[in-house]
Amino acid sequence: MSLRYSDAVERARPGIASANRPRSGSFANLIDQILDDDSALDGLAFAYAELEPPERQALTRAVLQDSGNPTQALLAFLTVEEDPRLRHRLLSLVSRHGRIDQRAFLEGTEAQGIARLIQSLPGFEPELLHIEWKNSEISHIHIESRTDMRPTACVNETPVAHAMRTLTPLLWRHIRLGGALPKGAERFAGFFSVG
Repeated sequence: MSLRYSDAVERARPGIASANRPRSGSFANLIDQILDDDSALDGLAFAYAELEPPERQALTRAVLQDSGNPTQALLAFLTVEEDPRLRHRLLSLVSRHGRIDQRAFLEGTEAQGIARLIQSLPGFEPELLHIEWKNSEISHIHIESRTDMRPTACVNETPVAHAMRTLTPLLWRHIRLGGALPKGAERFAGFFSVG
């Protein structure tokens, strides 16, 4: 009996993000399950956290390729990602590929006003970024969940792009002057990528 070299070498397992891999099999099934199964989503986030950065990027590409709606998986990755560069990349991918309902409400002028940015992500409660400013400086900024949302005088819905033209300079000034943003403010980054 003769052994060939190819029989003696253990074959490497194919990568999860191989270039022309069709959408099928157990990985695609897992991606489908995360829409309805929190434990599957937790398992995917745990697996992501255990990988090195190149493999995390490969897993992210595989999710984008195999999922009809990658929003929840990308957000789960974001919650466990500590590398600032990869967090920024995930935020960008959520903005481009995620199914996020964004609405903006704005009252006032560039000198004084109030704004509420509401976003809804599939499988998550809606949340709101509440911003108030006076004399062209932010005086109050916080995040509210749906259960915490309080009625305000801000009732005029406006196109998101219009609200961002008013809010972006105010927020940049706030940050440059050392003002703090509430924990979780990065989840609203998609508003600021609106053209």
